[in-house]
Amino acid sequence: MNKLVRLRTRSSRDGCSFKYYIDYFDENGKRRQISLGHADRKKAESYRLTV
Repeated sequence: MNKLVRLRTRSSRDGCSFKYYIDYFDENGKRRQISLGHADRKKAESYRLTV
């Protein structure tokens, strides 16, 4: 299965913090967004490579 997995950030409402999201299209063509719940770039990159 070939899918393009991107790493995105989303800021909080107050604009002071953010979280990383994994963004990809599944095998049915639906867009999926998974919140990682943290702001650590190294952890987010390692998770992106495993998905």
